[in-house]
Amino acid sequence: MPISDVIFLEGNDPEEVVNSEDPYLLGKWFRANNIDMIPLSKLGEMLDVADYKDLMKGFQPIHPPEGEAFILSFPKKLQDKIRVLSDNEITEVVSQWSTIEEFGGEPDEQLKQYLVGLQAFLNENEGYANLFLSI
Repeated sequence: MPISDVIFLEGNDPEEVVNSEDPYLLGKWFRANNIDMIPLSKLGEMLDVADYKDLMKGFQPIHPPEGEAFILSFPKKLQDKIRVLSDNEITEVVSQWSTIEEFGGEPDEQLKQYLVGLQAFLNENEGYANLFLSI
């Protein structure tokens, strides 16, 4: 099963992270419930950050992808928007976001908890996060 999580590398080499026996010992991690660049790009479009295609282009490998794991950039403008969402904005966007095909009827409350947790994680750490994918 593919894994998608959010990571602050904190000075760690991306290749060292993806090749580690236990990458979760390096950097700071947000267990992202396998929410990857597709639903994140759709979220960004719903939040008027940019259109879906532009956001998808923002998820680029930050090292040469080799093997089954790699780290992607996470569009800064999307992170910046998530950082400043109000509780009301989160509730409103989650009701729309929960209807996308990728979630297959995921309950709003679980997605709200994810988004609130991601917001807190982004705000608690310096700099910008990346997206870790393992397939």
